[in-house]
Amino acid sequence: MAPHEAMTVEIDRILAELTSGSTADPGEAGIRLAELIERRDRTQSAELDRVEAVARAFHSAATILQRAATVEDVVCAICPGAAGIAECDNVVFSELDGLHATPLRAAPGLPLPAPFRLPSAFAGPGSAGIPTAFPHAEFMVFRVDIDGRPAAVIRVGATPVVPVVDALISYAALVGTAFECAALDRRRHRQRDLLHMLWGRDYSAAEITPSPPASTQVPVSPGVVQPLTVREREILELMLTGSSNAAIATDLVVSVETVRSHVKKVLRKCGVANRAELIARCDTAPPIQEQ
Repeated sequence: MAPHEAMTVEIDRILAELTSGSTADPGEAGIRLAELIERRDRTQSAELDRVEAVARAFHSAATILQRAATVEDVVCAICPGAAGIAECDNVVFSELDGLHATPLRAAPGLPLPAPFRLPSAFAGPGSAGIPTAFPHAEFMVFRVDIDGRPAAVIRVGATPVVPVVDALISYAALVGTAFECAALDRRRHRQRDLLHMLWGRDYSAAEITPSPPASTQVPVSPGVVQPLTVREREILELMLTGSSNAAIATDLVVSVETVRSHVKKVLRKCGVANRAELIARCDTAPPIQEQ
């Protein structure tokens, strides 16, 4: 119960006693009533000021995130933004691998802590087991989802009040969205650079962003043994930039295992044994005509 709510309960009790005439000393009860009303008004005013300060800090942090152009920019902005909202310098951003958290960035002036593990009680598929916000080892932890899956956590070394907790939950959700947008933008630039490298043409974003339906079969080069799906073509384009499976998984927001499976299919459909042979073939093959 919030402080002003507790005082409201006490005020109602005293008023009920004065109304019924059951109080032993009406004068003393009246003085007590006036004091409680004054304290409640001051408390409510302070709480409103706190909410306004949190709202301003959230707006500032969100604006910085929205301006982040790359994944690295997003990572750099997370801890200062959360620290401003929570008014606490002890903030750490960590990536998740299951329940294992590896710190990537800390608030300015704070050393990077050792990896840690979330409670085993949170084990479960997807985000079912990990709460949106929860206390852990004298910290408050906020889950960051990317593409609907828990991918990271923001750990705050304080016990925030309710408005701060609500703001940090919203901020963690915004962080996940910022990562998705930055990854998609990086992928778009890589595709444009790839097309320019292979065929000597400068493709604009408008030419490469639209994709055909997922069921459409899209051939990539004359050397392809079998037509590729849209997803397999995306994988191929990123493979030709030299991206690792892990980098491709980050760009497409899928698991590394999914990427490995697609890579095997791409190599088989292109009739090559490895990436080096694939790159050599695409470097020498002329572009196909649009179907």
